[in-house]
Amino acid sequence: MAIVVETGSGTNPAANSYVSAATLTAYATARGITLAADKDVLLIKAMDYIESLAYQGIKLLTAQPLSWPRAYVWVDGYYIPSEEIPAQLKNGQMQTAIAIDQGNNPLNVVAPQVKREKVDVVEVEYMDGTNSVNIVKAINAALYKLLVGGGSGGNVAKVIKG
Repeated sequence: MAIVVETGSGTNPAANSYVSAATLTAYATARGITLAADKDVLLIKAMDYIESLAYQGIKLLTAQPLSWPRAYVWVDGYYIPSEEIPAQLKNGQMQTAIAIDQGNNPLNVVAPQVKREKVDVVEVEYMDGTNSVNIVKAINAALYKLLVGGGSGGNVAKVIKG
């Protein structure tokens, strides 16, 4: 699937990303990261997560395919123009793509931690109330100012330890 970047108009029904593959590559390279997976696939998977979050404001158009552009969004006391795709959102998508490339997909199923495992006559005991989860702080740092409640209310990128 080809990447179609949302420009801020909200009118392109094919829009499926906030950044291009070239922008993702440059962002990763600037941080000393070489991406192994197909950049388009990473961006689409990252969008699956980015689009699952609850953002401030409202969609600019009811028919737009993505959550952004949005109206009534304020960051650090300043209004974000409704036709603007904020840098925080773009960085959040790229940080999510990098995390996925490194085996930390925030949408993976979280399995309980194994407390005890027996091989002969198979027996598995799981820890009570625990999961093997990492929190990807880079994703949260990029997105928290755009989220409802400034990142509170459960909007935290958690991933299975990969």
